[in-house]
Amino acid sequence: MSALAKIRAATETLPPEEQEELYRFLGVRLHPAASPPGKSRIVRLEGDTLLEAPSDAPPMTAENVRRMLEDWP
Repeated sequence: MSALAKIRAATETLPPEEQEELYRFLGVRLHPAASPPGKSRIVRLEGDTLLEAPSDAPPMTAENVRRMLEDWP
């Protein structure tokens, strides 16, 4: 059995939500230009859920966070 066949078989055992997450992850990895520019996205890495900021986002310094919170609706 090829590695790809093993991966496909393992993918089919995942719940639908995890399959969708995996496919979304692979899509972004294979086609990074398809990701919407300037938008944050949620990423799961080794069991942790992280918010990944776009490359053009300002650094998350205390001052920038404070300013963003002041502008929060």
